[in-house]
Amino acid sequence: MSSSDEITLRKLEIFLVFMHERNLARAAEALSLSSVSVHKAIHSLEAAVGAPLFAHRGRALEPLDSAYVLASHAADIIDSIQRSVDATRQAAGISPRTFRIGALYSLTISLVPRMINEIQKALPGCDIELVLGSNSALEDQLAAGDIDAALLCVHELARQNSRVIVDLFEDELYLVSPAQPTGTTRTPVDLSHYADRPFVVLSQEFSSGRDAYRMFQQAGMTPHVALRANDIFSLSSLVRGGVGLALLPGRIDQLYPGALHFARVRPEQTVHQTLGLCYLTSRAGDEAIDALEAAARAVTA
Repeated sequence: MSSSDEITLRKLEIFLVFMHERNLARAAEALSLSSVSVHKAIHSLEAAVGAPLFAHRGRALEPLDSAYVLASHAADIIDSIQRSVDATRQAAGISPRTFRIGALYSLTISLVPRMINEIQKALPGCDIELVLGSNSALEDQLAAGDIDAALLCVHELARQNSRVIVDLFEDELYLVSPAQPTGTTRTPVDLSHYADRPFVVLSQEFSSGRDAYRMFQQAGMTPHVALRANDIFSLSSLVRGGVGLALLPGRIDQLYPGALHFARVRPEQTVHQTLGLCYLTSRAGDEAIDALEAAARAVTA
């Protein structure tokens, strides 16, 4: 393989940008290169791979199946190398260049933006990447080193020596319905009285989804499930649209102020969540982790 036919990270990066833009001129602009340079890099990558990646349609390049396969693997390669560099910098006592924070979708309404602002004040120039997901997904990503810390429900997490858990605030699950006329009673409701009403529920991979089913069990009822949703924002919109009732944490009230009615459920039927920060013990003392923890405490005080 000649030097011009080597597979380099730069060629892979150019290739991925082109696959995203699907246009030489736009890819060149995004990369601050000339269209000729982008075309040469792609042609050189094809030669190095030893297989055609694009079909020529006039002046346009149309990706073949082989290009999509390479794009998938190239993205993984670049991400893996970045994580390797971050781990190396961490071993040398240097904070990773990209600080990856995982968070539940519901925490992006208010908490996460405020925390990021605080971190940027403490660490100007810190490159922050926000990764959103379910509690289960965030736990797996934290254990695998794909994220540096996670903001999630910690009331289900086992307290282990390998990780630090910082409790931040508590929330409660409510019976949520479309907004009702002023004057609705504030007396806690008996969830079992709604056994014949349709409910929209979250997938069980979400902590709020599991907690909702705990409430149904504590009320001695099996919900009539009208629809299942894979994120809490979509579920809230479905409730707002009258598709069904739901059991949701109080923090969701900030999503559609005044558009949803939150009714407290009887104490013996309700579930309280503890939201917190989690990171690996090995990261304790890292300046980015310290800034995140300080920001978390500041905005939840």
